[in-house]
Amino acid sequence: MARGKDYTVSLDVGTNTLKGVVVSREQTGQMTLEAYGSVKTVGLDKGEVKDAVALKQSIQKLIEDLTGQMGKKDVEADFKISFTDGDYSVFSENIEEVLSEDKQVMVKEQTIMSIMSRLKAEKMKTGNTNIHRSYIRKYILDDDKVVFNPVEMYAKKLNVEMVFVSSEGKSVEIFRRLFEELFGRGDFFISPALISASEAVLTDTEKQHGVVSVVLGHSFSEMVIYRENLPVYISRIPLGIRHIVLDVARVLGTSVDEAERLLVNYGHCSMFPPDSEDVVEYFGLDERTRKNVSVRRLSTVIYARVKELLNKIRKEIQLFVINNPEYSEERIPGGVVFTGGGSKLRGLTDVGVESLKMPVRIGTYETSFNKRIENSHDVANDPVFSSCLGNLVSPEEVQGEAVESVVERPKKGFGSFIKSLFFGGEDDEL
Repeated sequence: MARGKDYTVSLDVGTNTLKGVVVSREQTGQMTLEAYGSVKTVGLDKGEVKDAVALKQSIQKLIEDLTGQMGKKDVEADFKISFTDGDYSVFSENIEEVLSEDKQVMVKEQTIMSIMSRLKAEKMKTGNTNIHRSYIRKYILDDDKVVFNPVEMYAKKLNVEMVFVSSEGKSVEIFRRLFEELFGRGDFFISPALISASEAVLTDTEKQHGVVSVVLGHSFSEMVIYRENLPVYISRIPLGIRHIVLDVARVLGTSVDEAERLLVNYGHCSMFPPDSEDVVEYFGLDERTRKNVSVRRLSTVIYARVKELLNKIRKEIQLFVINNPEYSEERIPGGVVFTGGGSKLRGLTDVGVESLKMPVRIGTYETSFNKRIENSHDVANDPVFSSCLGNLVSPEEVQGEAVESVVERPKKGFGSFIKSLFFGGEDDEL
């Protein structure tokens, strides 16, 4: 391997598939994809850890795949992990800091860092509330002057308006302990998969003016609305690809695996799909009886569930606009950007425009204006890897995000924790 490179391993623990990439970074900042892969996630049920041993084995299997592609077992790397943890929410808070009782004093970088450190300590005491990401909306000096960077300005009092992405529950701690068992103790960069995916596929213009990002997952779907470069609304929709597969299996009288094969290879989100009269052969539940189904009938089953999903997304958007009348005039000019594995369904954009009455596109890392990654064409154009690649977007590249936030921040790049990627030897065990 060429010297002078830093390596990052990014893992996305999905409810159905575990994805991973290894990226090297030159001293110039140029990133290159070194390895990527995916395996079935075992041990999770709708995002919750049900079998830690099985989940660790899934992660080890993926790491071994990446090892084979890299051709080395002694590469050290930063680790970045994304996963889904219960129901996320967004809330705002105003933090006030009195700098001086007498005269104005200069705001220093250390002042901002001190506020963030204190905030982190306070939020850690809130029990089951997990703060995943924090963003700075604006600074206010002496209650009347709004600025975007107060450093080297003078004031007696500093107010910071912040936005937080949080969740309730103990899943974060469970995941953190699991990763410590795998890779050793240390502070990991752990991010909500929804936020990582959105940062991977959205443009700054979309996030500034208003856009909805929807991650179509296996067990459920999640959506986040951005405005002024900040997440302002998050919702989970209890419908995912799994529900479409189950519908196909039930209606056609076949196994879940066979239904998934039909969906992936022949399914379409339309009542009038291309080649609608074509006939597809599949096996019945006994795995011996051969059956036939037309592409039209198969797609009708898929369309019904996708339509239901889109209607729920539309209602969530309407609810947001009703509760936030300041958005009622322009609404969501950026429309809806779908990403995640479910966004690969054929015809999704057409039926999306029809149902949502707004612009719709499929988002991948390649469609954003994030820093390019060499040798990554297949991955950068695949929405399945959106969260993986979104983990690589540094906080400095996300406008408004606090560099020192309540989530563990890196001293260099993303990960303050550096560990052997491949456990240091063949005899190591989980």
